[in-house]
Amino acid sequence: MIRPLLLEAPAAPRQSLPARARAFFTARWPGRIVAVAFALWLLDGGLSLLGRSLPQFLTFPAGVILWIFVAWLGWRSLRWVSDRLLWRIRTKLIVSYLFIALVPVVLLTLFMVVAVVLLLGLTASRVVTAETERAADVLQSTARAALAGLPASDAEAARVLPARLAPARELHEGVGFTLLRDGRVVASSAGTPRSLPGWWTGPGFKGLVPRERSDAGPDEALRAAWSEAGSTLLLELPADAAFLSAIERRTGIHVLAQSEIRIEERDEDERGEVSQAGPRSGRRVSFEAGGRRLTANKPSGLMFVALPERTNWETGETGALGGMPWPIQYDPWLLIRRLAPIELPRDASGRSVPDLLLYTLGILGTIFVVMYGVALVLGLMLARSITRGVHALSVGTQKLREGDFTHVIKLRSRDQLGDLAASFNLMSRGIQQLMREQADKERLEEELRIARQIQMSLLPGEGLVSVPGVRIAALCLPAAEVGGDYYDLLPLGPTRMGVLVADVSGKGTSAALYMAELKGLVLSLSRIYDSPARLLCEANHILSANMDSRSFVTMTYAVVDTAARRMRYARAGHNPMIHLQARTGRTAILSPPGLGLGLDPGERFDAILEEREVALESGDFFLFFTDGLSEAMNPGSELFGEGRLRRILEESGSLGSEELRERILEEVRRFVGDALPHDDMTLVVLKVVPEEHAA
Repeated sequence: MIRPLLLEAPAAPRQSLPARARAFFTARWPGRIVAVAFALWLLDGGLSLLGRSLPQFLTFPAGVILWIFVAWLGWRSLRWVSDRLLWRIRTKLIVSYLFIALVPVVLLTLFMVVAVVLLLGLTASRVVTAETERAADVLQSTARAALAGLPASDAEAARVLPARLAPARELHEGVGFTLLRDGRVVASSAGTPRSLPGWWTGPGFKGLVPRERSDAGPDEALRAAWSEAGSTLLLELPADAAFLSAIERRTGIHVLAQSEIRIEERDEDERGEVSQAGPRSGRRVSFEAGGRRLTANKPSGLMFVALPERTNWETGETGALGGMPWPIQYDPWLLIRRLAPIELPRDASGRSVPDLLLYTLGILGTIFVVMYGVALVLGLMLARSITRGVHALSVGTQKLREGDFTHVIKLRSRDQLGDLAASFNLMSRGIQQLMREQADKERLEEELRIARQIQMSLLPGEGLVSVPGVRIAALCLPAAEVGGDYYDLLPLGPTRMGVLVADVSGKGTSAALYMAELKGLVLSLSRIYDSPARLLCEANHILSANMDSRSFVTMTYAVVDTAARRMRYARAGHNPMIHLQARTGRTAILSPPGLGLGLDPGERFDAILEEREVALESGDFFLFFTDGLSEAMNPGSELFGEGRLRRILEESGSLGSEELRERILEEVRRFVGDALPHDDMTLVVLKVVPEEHAA
């Protein structure tokens, strides 16, 4: 019988809005918290009428909680309204048309405004920086001119120098100077450096230099130097309010001084309000350009910052150097008029270029509105034709949810919606077949789950097989529901035990069946043959006659004898064992030659196979594993490798066998990450311990 997977469970009866609100505020902790916050808000409002109030540590959290609740309630209300208003496809299409028409226009307008403002700000910043660089050039030219032809006598040079600098000091009263000859100070004004930095090699220097900070804020100055015939003249102009005012007179861009950045709070006026204003309220600024004077109210201008390059006088390093940017204020229209010709061309009717631009934009706007209206009407007509087909598909989908697979949608058009309706009819006829296939798949998955349980039951239980003198921990993780990896612990006597790890080629059901056959074969042969090599030879003779030619088995078999403190082992094409020697702390690879079981009928297999023996010393580790462990691959296609296994053993010699097993598994999982396993992973950890410590 096919299960009606598409049928919905009956919907639970929906509570009324008052009942849901009551349950929210009484039965749920978020609602109780909101109710308490609302009660505190009401109580604080009542106390405020009496001239009192609750403590702030109560009112502030209550206010935050109420604002969060109001935001959440608004979001839920918006979702409720949208779910009901936009349920119809026709309404959604109309709303989408509006968004398509309006949102790009609004975003483009905002982008253009931001781009223009940013461009103007960068232009104003560059103008201020260029003016600063020009002032530095003038200062260096002044130093070079004043130094030329200076008397050779120090006293005469000191007397003549102020007169030569008089024109520059008339323009900027704060110009300071220092005259050096052979490192000696010949003449100097207060505050000017009296020595040259070690990095300066001459002949000239110009730039903005940070000076020591004062209580008024950072102090900066333009500094220029020129060296000629053993004499060096150093000039310095403070970047003070007078210097910034000179820049404003030339460019119309106001660079805010330190005092102008602060906002002064005035006393409350008669209405009890607090007014705030800067010290430049009502000020106007003018500048000359093209023979005309342009004036602007600076408080209405835009703000930006200029980043002039600074030079560290001590180290010669250039750049921002952590200095404060220069806040600037400018009028956009006046900046544009300064950059453009003052007299804009006019057409024959006397209209200026800006008037023509506005007239053209008006015509384009009218055309845009008309085209938008036509597009909206056409969109509504298309929406009606589209939604009719969508409604038919919605009805058909509802029939499928109710389990009616015989419903057929009528084909009304020969377009994509008509093809979709035809595909829907074809789908409804194929759903029953898909449901049958799903039932078969679920039955197969259940059978595989049972097969996995049976396969896991074939592996030895934890602690069921043990001998004194060793501790064993094992693990098998199939990559699929069932796998071909196999390990076993065979009791051979009071102090003897067989340890087996095998890997059947391939994965899935066929590998699992060969694994079960191998277990029965080894259980029988282990009671007959004491030699690991002899057991593998007999197993190969039996399997090679019965296995598929495309399948084979790799296997390592060892016999542990704790009484003789020896372990004999042989390897049939399997991964080598890793032996950690406790007395040296180093690992060794145990890999005697051998072919896989089933690859050769007998003679070649017997000739290649070799049995070896190793001593069991207290603290030694032996790691048996399959290639799924060493070939575990991370997302970068890198293999885990035997080298990492050896390093883990060498770093974990003090651990127990179970702890080492978990450590290896943890390292492999961390290495693999989110990559899916591509092969089964099996390992057996054997640790040699004194007999009195054995489990």
